[in-house]
Amino acid sequence: MRSIAPRLSLIAVTLTFACKSPESGETMTAATTDESTSVANTTINLTDATTDLTTSTTTGPGTTGPTTTEDGTATGTGTQGTSTTAGLTCVPIECEGALLACGDCMDNDGDGKTDLADPECISPCDDREDTFATGLPGDNMDPCNQDCFFDGNSGAGDDKCNWSLKCDPANPGGDICPYDPNFNNCPDMQSQECLDNCQVPNGCDCFGCCTVEVDGMTYDIFLGDPDCTLADIDSCQQCTKNDDCDQECHPEDCEICFGETEPPEGCDDPTCEGFDSCTIDMMGNSNCAEGYYCSTGCCFPIQPG
Repeated sequence: MRSIAPRLSLIAVTLTFACKSPESGETMTAATTDESTSVANTTINLTDATTDLTTSTTTGPGTTGPTTTEDGTATGTGTQGTSTTAGLTCVPIECEGALLACGDCMDNDGDGKTDLADPECISPCDDREDTFATGLPGDNMDPCNQDCFFDGNSGAGDDKCNWSLKCDPANPGGDICPYDPNFNNCPDMQSQECLDNCQVPNGCDCFGCCTVEVDGMTYDIFLGDPDCTLADIDSCQQCTKNDDCDQECHPEDCEICFGETEPPEGCDDPTCEGFDSCTIDMMGNSNCAEGYYCSTGCCFPIQPG
């Protein structure tokens, strides 16, 4: 039973269901209450003996609601900032005191993957689940000059990474910042501060050029493309890795590559160099310590936008 009425605005909603058992003729009544608008009781007479109750309700900040499993049994009630599915409870992760789309315990893009279980979530400081772009105001918005893509802000002042899209023959800057073979600011090496400070996931360089595998094909995609998604990978802007700050992925060594959330086949646990290793469940929870998040099998410290 997905819906019995048009969409309601949030104000105390009371719904009453009267279901008649086809075997006994006895009428059974169940009521659910949510804080929203009061509406008239609704009665539904079911003539079919089977009812699909495979609905799972996810509730985000400021909402409450029940969760049902595939057999129709309630597993718990969502509370502010948490959701429960199949016995798993999501724990929200804040970014500088705010809950953004990739840390709010909601499947914002409806793909069945919540927060960091969604490959298109870069970190909790990412406000878009539907694309690889972060959606943060001012983040990586310069049409040419790039700094560390993964620190949640723009400007090379805090990470000392510096690159121009004019240097990339794959032309990820498009018409706004086209490739210029004569451009004279394309350094072969990044500063040691850049290499030390930029937390780069396996399979990416520090400027957001990442290798993903889809249907057996590999693509080097530019995460600054605001419309780039796994579902439409062919439309993503291509890019060329910066060799000096490319964090190559080695799945043969049990590393989780960018765009993946599970260890490679045959690996019980992921390998992570320089950080604690981690895994993510279907609700986006990981075994990382507080103040850290899990990305490509590594516990990275949360860097605010």
